[in-house]
Amino acid sequence: MKTLFTNAVIYSPEKLKADCLAVCDGRIFDIGARAKLINLKRHGFKVVNLKKKTVLPGFVDSHLHLLTTGYNLLSVDLSGLDSLDKITAKIARAIKKLSPGQWLIGRGWNKNLWGGEFPDKSILDKVCPDNPAMFYARDGHAVWVNSAALHVCKIDSSTSDSDGGAIRRHPDGNPTGILLENAVDLVSGKIPHPTKEFKMKALKKAIKKLNSLGITGVGDCDNYANRLNLFQSALEKGFLNLRIFMMLSPDDIDSAAGSGLKTGYGNDFITIGALKLYQDGALGSQTAWMHSPYENQPDNFGILTMTGDELEMYFEKTHLNGISLAVHAIGDRANSELLQFFGKKSAVSKKLGLHHRIEHAQHLRKNDIWKFKKYNIAASVQPVHLIADRDITEKHLGKRSKYAFIFNALLKSGAKLGFGSDCPIENPNPFMGIYAAIARKASDDDRPAWFADQSITLKQGVRAYTIGSADICGWHGKAGVLSPGAWADLVVLSDDIFKVKLEQVPRLKVLATVFNGKVVYTDRNFKL
Repeated sequence: MKTLFTNAVIYSPEKLKADCLAVCDGRIFDIGARAKLINLKRHGFKVVNLKKKTVLPGFVDSHLHLLTTGYNLLSVDLSGLDSLDKITAKIARAIKKLSPGQWLIGRGWNKNLWGGEFPDKSILDKVCPDNPAMFYARDGHAVWVNSAALHVCKIDSSTSDSDGGAIRRHPDGNPTGILLENAVDLVSGKIPHPTKEFKMKALKKAIKKLNSLGITGVGDCDNYANRLNLFQSALEKGFLNLRIFMMLSPDDIDSAAGSGLKTGYGNDFITIGALKLYQDGALGSQTAWMHSPYENQPDNFGILTMTGDELEMYFEKTHLNGISLAVHAIGDRANSELLQFFGKKSAVSKKLGLHHRIEHAQHLRKNDIWKFKKYNIAASVQPVHLIADRDITEKHLGKRSKYAFIFNALLKSGAKLGFGSDCPIENPNPFMGIYAAIARKASDDDRPAWFADQSITLKQGVRAYTIGSADICGWHGKAGVLSPGAWADLVVLSDDIFKVKLEQVPRLKVLATVFNGKVVYTDRNFKL
């Protein structure tokens, strides 16, 4: 497929002295002035006029949950609901569509929107007594279930807490309906597996949504079984309009090693990623592992979800097989311990060409920042989390809040920085993430920037969502950049992101998304 995109303002992400971009067989053939490239029409290039619109490389979301995003689009979404009355009303509408005994699944509830108290199973029992129900919290580190679900999963007062997890209980020992961290598996493991047809439907819906936001590459952090086969099927069916850095789960490791699969193996569309592990919980559930206890919770330091011995074991199982690690760490102690571990392994990692990542790196101590560059550890961060976490960070961490989301300090230290969204936990819109990293607040927040010294520039934000994310997914020079030989992934914007006022950035629209040289999304008001 040969196409010449003309009459464009092209950034890569620096502005190029060019208004035309030629693509051939999924890659960028040439970039230059119209006078130089227009003769390509004679060689079978179709000309597409972009009407002087701004073009950027396709965005790369370094950290999201691809299939879960699709499931979320097909399930009960409780995101943003600020009262239990609104939540129960939405659940009541959803339950009418189910038969007795059928599971009701959803996600998105946020206890911090109604005062900070965890909900109880009794609330769900009133609205759905006959159907087992499970709803993931917004941060994905807790679930809220009803009595029917507890009964199906055989969870009662005699059930022990799992390692790295907790069952919240009433004074009499009976479960409240809230399960934290690894205890989530006590329920999620009992839910009937979706059919392949349903998975394909969810995947297709997620890809369509992400393409509409200009996203052409993702670091997929899901841990569902047989994802590789699912993605390959989508590629064969012609709707895998994303490049995927597919992170592995612990259950995948033995089979991956036995098959000779290594980080970076794959094709132009599906790449084997790092082994995804969890070091701690999340701030929203106050389970992120901290050096000091949470404010007004003197006994709560968070939850360590993986011991040092377990981390050592996973490194031993992966490093000689050429598989890197990508470890979730949110609390300052989780990050500190993890950086110390990677420091001890830096020599062998460098020798074997392993490039490890820390996912989130949300709360850091000042004396740990420099270690990212020293030990060649990439920071895969999600600035959109800042919007939701600003108030609860101040509430639960107090003065330590100044070391949350310290993107400017990481960049100044020379750390590799990639942006993502953690979708469906947060909105995957890259413009919201870029704005959050610059303005350090929500677009409708009248307060000053939150610790403005950690603001970054617009160019830095765009780079982190293009080149930065592409690089930490192993796609250096192929994605996140517009240059001859790179993959032909690009996005057409409604306005020039480098010329609009900052407050307009979150409202920018994607008019068209090009993936592998093919237009895969167009706004209904933009005709090509």
